Amino acid sequence: MDTRPSGNPILPDHINNKNEHPLKDFLILSLAVVLLISLFTWLLAASASWLAPKIPYEWELSWKGDSHLTTEGSTEPHEQQEQALQQLLQKLTGDNALPVQVHYLADEETPNAFATLGGHIFITRGLLENIRSENGLAMVLAHEYAHIQLRHPMTLLLEQLSLGVLWALMGSDNMAQTVTQSTSLLTLLAFSRDMERDADQFALQRLSATYGHTAGADEFFTQIHQLEQESSLPQDSEWLEFVQTHPITDERIQTIRGSMQAGTTTALPTLLNIQ
Repeated sequence: MDTRPSGNPILPDHINNKNEHPLKDFLILSLAVVLLISLFTWLLAASASWLAPKIPYEWELSWKGDSHLTTEGSTEPHEQQEQALQQLLQKLTGDNALPVQVHYLADEETPNAFATLGGHIFITRGLLENIRSENGLAMVLAHEYAHIQLRHPMTLLLEQLSLGVLWALMGSDNMAQTVTQSTSLLTLLAFSRDMERDADQFALQRLSATYGHTAGADEFFTQIHQLEQESSLPQDSEWLEFVQTHPITDERIQTIRGSMQAGTTTALPTLLNIQ
């Protein structure tokens, strides 16, 4: 006996229809995409940290992206100040150090110091105006040199290039172009907190090896931290740029102080004491 239906059966309404909100699948998919992008970004950053030290430093020395900062806007040469800064850095790092050029930005009132691609360290007049001892300046110089020694600028460059590729793969050409064309400026942005910790430890070691102690190492960082706490750094503050590019935290200050060794600080050389 044939038991097949004589016509097409009518299926119940609940078959192939979930009794769930229609946005649930969209949210799950969106979350999965965000997690994948985050994971991919983390992998790119990790690969940049691994690859940067393997790139020959001689290749980085050919980078000229920030050379315009050395003289642009300056009304007169300042070879003597730059020579004094260079001599202090050599005193800290020794003869076997990486070739690094120190530049003095005499017309920049913002208290700042930063290291860039190509082995450049920049010290502003505003920073020198807020340092009283050679030891305080030596800590800043050694800290910035540490970024170069540890290849942090190159790491940031590789990270930004990787992010540019990621955005390009996602179809955001404008974003990719913006990122990749700004890599030289992006090296001036904040290093990660791990990078800052490593640079601080390197600088403290160099101060101890040079002076036999690390007294005065916290001078400039403590002053900035105090001003930050007192004034909350309004948007027009000249200290804002330094705080944005150098994460000043209680943890960092306490770490430096905890590693400081008692000793006598050396007065800032007359050539650099521009008070």
